[in-house]
Amino acid sequence: METFLLCPPDYFDINYSINPWMTGEKINIEKAKSQWIDLVCAIQSEGGNVRTIIPEKDYPDMVFTANAGIVKNNTFIISSMRHSERKGESHYFRNWFKREEYDIVDIIPGVSFEGCGDVLVHQNSLIGGYGYRTDLLALEVAAGTLGISLFDLKLSDPRFYHLDTCFCKISDNKAIYYPKAFEKGEIEKLCGIIDLIPITEADARLFMCNSMRVNDTLLIPTIHSEIGKNISNNLGIKTRSVNVSEFLKSGGSIQCLSLRI
Repeated sequence: METFLLCPPDYFDINYSINPWMTGEKINIEKAKSQWIDLVCAIQSEGGNVRTIIPEKDYPDMVFTANAGIVKNNTFIISSMRHSERKGESHYFRNWFKREEYDIVDIIPGVSFEGCGDVLVHQNSLIGGYGYRTDLLALEVAAGTLGISLFDLKLSDPRFYHLDTCFCKISDNKAIYYPKAFEKGEIEKLCGIIDLIPITEADARLFMCNSMRVNDTLLIPTIHSEIGKNISNNLGIKTRSVNVSEFLKSGGSIQCLSLRI
């Protein structure tokens, strides 16, 4: 059974701005809590298992558990957050994974790494984004630790500051991506590795690349998108819409809220 680690949004808020989406936004916390519960229910109803970590008052972005690190087998490579506002989250994730008896690996001191926000495993390779929140050296260390090859992709648009905001595997052999989020020539590194389907800026701004697979179903943030209709009608992939609009105000969506463990 696929298992995901989530963090209840008890203290979710926008108290600072560390990406372009956060400027001037206000959170409706009751709506956020309701949407988070809907996400949990969607994961469970599609056959996924949900574990939770206790939220901490001083870390409103702890709700975005994908940034905590990356898990492969029993190894947890823990993040080293770029911004001071989030650095303290790692202490609580370290304790959680230590209690669960994972082997915990740290990135080199002084090197930034933001977990599954910027990396994903595809077959026997690590696909990683760098340039805003994660350093290239961190991707090299992570791939070496896991014993897999690396495809590193340099990001170029601060609105799409993590790989999971502009690239998403939608099946075993297909991925959607927003072309202008990458430096020239970068996405072409994946040609022949996975079928690449470009999406429009309008769909990228809806965070369609922050969708997430649960078994054979792709959880998407909205059905009102060109790529969403294409996935359902032309690619034969089952989709399920989960509205997480309150979290989009902070620059995150479905994938950001879930860490596959």
